Amino acid sequence: MNITRKVSLPFSPLKQLPISAPAAGVLLLFGSIGQAAPLNLTLLDTPDIVSSFIDVSYSADTDTLTASGFALELDDDGSVPPEGILNGTFNLNATIDAAGSLSGGSLTIGGTVPTLGFNTEPLLTGTLTEFGFPDAGGDPLEFLFDVTGGDAADLYGGFGAVGGVIMSATGFGGSFDIDWSNTGSGVADVAPVPLPAALWLFGAGLMGLVGVSRRRAQV
Repeated sequence: MNITRKVSLPFSPLKQLPISAPAAGVLLLFGSIGQAAPLNLTLLDTPDIVSSFIDVSYSADTDTLTASGFALELDDDGSVPPEGILNGTFNLNATIDAAGSLSGGSLTIGGTVPTLGFNTEPLLTGTLTEFGFPDAGGDPLEFLFDVTGGDAADLYGGFGAVGGVIMSATGFGGSFDIDWSNTGSGVADVAPVPLPAALWLFGAGLMGLVGVSRRRAQV
């Protein structure tokens, strides 16, 4: 059953969902490349890593997007409050051309969550595979990534599972022809994406028909 509900945080990032490793293999088989269109990610509430105070900047000369901030909480099961992340960091680096197309990038979530037995860094790592943003420009910036490691990798579906990132308050004005940045106000959610959704997003991206409403769901 799909439901929509608000997040009880001082900001409003979205949340996402769990999957199995074959999704990444299917995406890699087709050679996924990011496109300048919204992904409209469909996400579950858990597991989810919430990050904030993210400095975001883009260089038009080098086609480089960098985002660096703090990973604050990991919600592994919907319990209240979520688990706090000690010394949490959020780092996303992407190569995005003037047309808004992704050609590569990485995600690294640092920190530990001793209450869950996650005591070595990094917490989660991934390789960016898809990128999207609203047709009219602006936030949110959305990414798909393949999980490559980290203490929380199994929680997110294991090596090769497909995850999603939704980032807001980035300072993006709608153009990759110019430099832009924010003032450390960015927020992000990082969570798994289900296999059916990942396959649908890939197919729709090929046809330029990605257009479902972004929502949070839970079962």
